[in-house]
Amino acid sequence: MACVELTALDPELLPPIAYAYPEGVDLPDPDSFVPVKNLLDLNRPEFGLWCSPVTAWADDGTPASTAWTDWCETPDSTGLTHLHHETLTPYSRMVAVEPAPGARIYAIDTEEDLDRLVAAFTLPQDMAKHQTAPDWEAMARAGWDAVYASAEGIAANGERFVTAVPSLFGWECASVLWLRPAYRLTGP
Repeated sequence: MACVELTALDPELLPPIAYAYPEGVDLPDPDSFVPVKNLLDLNRPEFGLWCSPVTAWADDGTPASTAWTDWCETPDSTGLTHLHHETLTPYSRMVAVEPAPGARIYAIDTEEDLDRLVAAFTLPQDMAKHQTAPDWEAMARAGWDAVYASAEGIAANGERFVTAVPSLFGWECASVLWLRPAYRLTGP
């Protein structure tokens, strides 16, 4: 691991976020949180908890849509929604998620932010993504609770060449990836 200084985002500066989930799926209980696991062939990890900024609110004050649900419902050039292409179950339920006090969140707003993250938490040389993705497991072990890739961070890094430089290819929209259960669910 390189000696690269990372600065945590003040949790109060995180936009309101929510976890969207299909009907019939249980809420993500922080007590049964499954830690992130590096994947060999993707620049994002398996497990953790994925949330997204709230884009609309219901009359009762609960989240009505997020950047993720908006992306899922947006038609592409063929007129089909991403939800249709991905054969995903519609995300009909949402719960607001708030960071715990003192949560350590790393924000990715620029190419440099992602470059620093990959330099600070470099995967082993024998892993295919060692130049393009951080070691998510090591980041969690080092006490980081979440990564927030803002819309600007996605735009700056989403199309970078994923096999040669750090990239957020495959992160379709602004997202918060919880590496550890330093959050609480609010609302129904």
